Amino acid sequence: MCYHVSEQLKLELIQERFSRQAINRELFEQAFYLSGFAQPYLPAISTHDPKVIDMYRWKLIPHWVKEESDWKANTLNAKGEELFEKGSYKNYWKNRCLLICTGFFEPHHPEGQKKSQSFYIKPKTSEFITLGGIYSVWNNIPTFSIITVPASPLLAEIHNERKRMPLILDGDAADAWLLQDLAKEEMADLMVPYPHDELLEGYRVMDGVTNTRLNTNVEEVLKPV
Repeated sequence: MCYHVSEQLKLELIQERFSRQAINRELFEQAFYLSGFAQPYLPAISTHDPKVIDMYRWKLIPHWVKEESDWKANTLNAKGEELFEKGSYKNYWKNRCLLICTGFFEPHHPEGQKKSQSFYIKPKTSEFITLGGIYSVWNNIPTFSIITVPASPLLAEIHNERKRMPLILDGDAADAWLLQDLAKEEMADLMVPYPHDELLEGYRVMDGVTNTRLNTNVEEVLKPV
């Protein structure tokens, strides 16, 4: 799963690091914590125009949906194993994007305890992490799902109940994800657990990060406990 991310750095730095200009800048939301359930916009680089950074809205809505209120499915995430067959996603595998954020949150369930703990995962040396997604343009709004895959060893230890993780893509894998002529088989080869756990760090943060009754868009939410 990946329902919660951070985006605490300025858009100007994103433009600088990814050597691209951003469009629809007014939709960018700088925040220590963002919930996918609020359907925020995240900066994205996509196969539509990989030369720019655009703002895509979280939760994929298929293009054929008439009213947003009619779409009840949870499409914040898309399982990589189901991507080519599931009705919500199968028409959009060519619509690939990289979502740019500074890190993401996952729950950890200590053995013998009912209450989960919150962990934050981010790159050790880079300011940003890029997550693989697919998108649908609905009513002229680009909407996306973050793809999930089986967890790497680090994420399996943290997200120890479901053992899933978002698809992390960087380097050559990120470049390949945005190729227009990428075949299904080549895309499937990219949808694997992140092979570079040594480049990530995960640590416990304040409990209740995902509690909608609390204001967790505060700097303290990223500090180790």
